Amino acid sequence: MKALFTVILFAFSVSIFAQHKIDIEIEDYQNDTLIAGYYIGASQLVHDTLFAEKPGKFKMHGDSTLDHGFYLLLTLPENNLIQFIIDEDQEFELSTKMSDLGNINFNGSDDNEQFAEYISFLGKIRPDAEAINKEIDALEENDPKIENLKKKLDKLDASVESKQQKIISDYPSSYTAKLLKSNISVEIPEFTGTEDEIKTQKYRFYKAHYFDNIDLSDSTILRTPFLNQRIDYYISKLTPNHPDSISQSIDYLLSEMEPAKPIYQYYLSNFLNKYAKSKIVGMDAIYVHLVDKYYSQGKADWVAEETLEKLIGNANDLRPVLVGKTGADITVYAEDGSEITLSELEYEYLVLLFWAPDCGHCKKSMPYVVEFYEEYKDKGVKLLAICTKHTDKTESCWKYVKEKEMDGFINAADKFHKSRFKTKYNVKSTPKIYILDQDRKIILKDIGGKQLPEVMEEIFKRAEQKKDK
Repeated sequence: MKALFTVILFAFSVSIFAQHKIDIEIEDYQNDTLIAGYYIGASQLVHDTLFAEKPGKFKMHGDSTLDHGFYLLLTLPENNLIQFIIDEDQEFELSTKMSDLGNINFNGSDDNEQFAEYISFLGKIRPDAEAINKEIDALEENDPKIENLKKKLDKLDASVESKQQKIISDYPSSYTAKLLKSNISVEIPEFTGTEDEIKTQKYRFYKAHYFDNIDLSDSTILRTPFLNQRIDYYISKLTPNHPDSISQSIDYLLSEMEPAKPIYQYYLSNFLNKYAKSKIVGMDAIYVHLVDKYYSQGKADWVAEETLEKLIGNANDLRPVLVGKTGADITVYAEDGSEITLSELEYEYLVLLFWAPDCGHCKKSMPYVVEFYEEYKDKGVKLLAICTKHTDKTESCWKYVKEKEMDGFINAADKFHKSRFKTKYNVKSTPKIYILDQDRKIILKDIGGKQLPEVMEEIFKRAEQKKDK
């Protein structure tokens, strides 16, 4: 009985303490509705809709603890934001005025009090900084007064930095400290060498130390406004825009995040979705990389088996036709039944077009493709157009070829799909265009007919640059 009573008492204690109670008062707020939300990644999501118990008074209460992070209140209809922190302290009071939403008072939350104090501190010195900047802008570029004004700005910056360092030192594990640390710039040492060498060394150092002030294994930073900004900048600005480089950067981030499953799960899923939907040619290689390294290796155990099979299947379809891969050799057939084998064609560049006579996009695109070929057929470019219709529907291909003046192409079909070109070239929709070099290496793919001239000129340009080197 005693053991049972202890278990019951423990369960009752958990139900009491596993809760959040945030009382909110907004003076002069006339609306009876307030939206409570939170940050996650690049999004601001709704947590709850709060209804006033008395004018301007709301309760954000619940029987469970909230995930740590930055939360927000949205006033209606003005859509003004009030930000606050949820950490270990989940029972506190928040009060402010509609006329001064930047001035928030907290009772019962040390972290929020620190945050509010810091925001208040910034608010007090901001007018001075703005006035000095305005004065500088009004002066001539070489005016001697500018130097003294800049010294005043430096003094203000130093006071802000001193305030930040004190909070970080006194409350290192607080959310306010995490926010402030995330905005501390990387100090780059002096390097020697040529101008290009110094530039390269600085870039490498900056990228290597970019996350020094952010602990990516801390799951509580997922619901912050700064984490996604940092990650996006690291991928889009500090990483070369090439699939291999981006995959390498993502691997680094995920390795750092792996101890914190909420962050790891969110960003692995986020990266997969982003590159699955990417319209940038070649970025599907990142999708394949993520599936191969994480999903197919059991490192995404939250994904349902059926979904996992689809992801792996999609990656298997894409892998043979990634940019840089050698296109499969296939044999298709001309109208008279003669064989056309890809590896036996002579060309400098081959535009490989898969199309169908009843495809609406093909009808819109084909005039551009015909025009393109007329311009480039004497510049080392050949065009193999493969109609995707099978069996008795193949006859419609040849009729369409004549109607749309496609006679100059190397036209082909595969009545019984002996070549399995749809599988080998991942033809799930039409039109689908590949550009191959003379070794059948895929240079580009999934280009619109209208973009062919521009793309081909870029290919010629890069080939010339390569020769010059």
